[in-house]
Amino acid sequence: MNHRAVWAFIAAGALAASNSAARAQTMSERVKPYLEQTLIAGYGIVSVSAASGMPAEAPGSMGSIFGANLAAQVQVASLPYPTSLGGVSLQIVDAVGTSRLAQLLYVSPGQINYIVPAAIATGTATINFTDGAGNARSGTVEVLTVAPGLFTANADGTGVVAATAYRTFVPSTLALPVNVFTCGSAPGSCTAVPIDPGVDAPVTVVLYATGLKGRSSDSAVTLSIGTQSVPVRLVQSFTDGPLEGIDQVVFGLPLSLRGAGEVDVILSAGGVASNAGRIHIQ
Repeated sequence: MNHRAVWAFIAAGALAASNSAARAQTMSERVKPYLEQTLIAGYGIVSVSAASGMPAEAPGSMGSIFGANLAAQVQVASLPYPTSLGGVSLQIVDAVGTSRLAQLLYVSPGQINYIVPAAIATGTATINFTDGAGNARSGTVEVLTVAPGLFTANADGTGVVAATAYRTFVPSTLALPVNVFTCGSAPGSCTAVPIDPGVDAPVTVVLYATGLKGRSSDSAVTLSIGTQSVPVRLVQSFTDGPLEGIDQVVFGLPLSLRGAGEVDVILSAGGVASNAGRIHIQ
């Protein structure tokens, strides 16, 4: 799968280009314990990282809200992302009392995707949500300087990473795409494709994440694959356009991982670790 296909897979809509409602349901199962906790606390919604499903977000990252009857129907926004979509609006009051409307990417009865305002202060923020029928609900979310989350191919924060890769043939500069995952027609059917690290044909992998915009430096972002620490070549954060809220993490697949099999991939920054994705290395 090429860069454009993966971008379409994870950006703007329901974190997937096909069967969005079913994929939203898949993520909601991961989020269910957090939603139950917020309901017990008297709140009507829960907000989590759109990539990991974990209840922490960062300025400029992509967030998701889960609950019941959030919108009358599914609607996907186009650029520039609006602050009202399908009658839904989302106001975030940060820890110092500043209120901002969030840009909306996608609304549906069970899930809302949005961009966390880039200027939001860290600390506990209050989310004031108005649904498509004009009903007001609220919730809270913990805002951290960085809150790394890995997008996964099954759009539920687990399993094979939603990544692209390419193989460069030495001494030429010819580069050919390498499949990281393959998906069937059913939600949750994406599985890892074994990758040969190569010798004279090294592999470069591009991970897609969110929550890294506030990093102190690219070197502050670390990557572990299996039991090994792997150097990160580049971290790029998108602050506008169709990939707003998404971070791109680029690394070379080391030969020392040959034979590792299917192992965990974890990003860390600022002392905060991401969810664990998976990759398969021959």
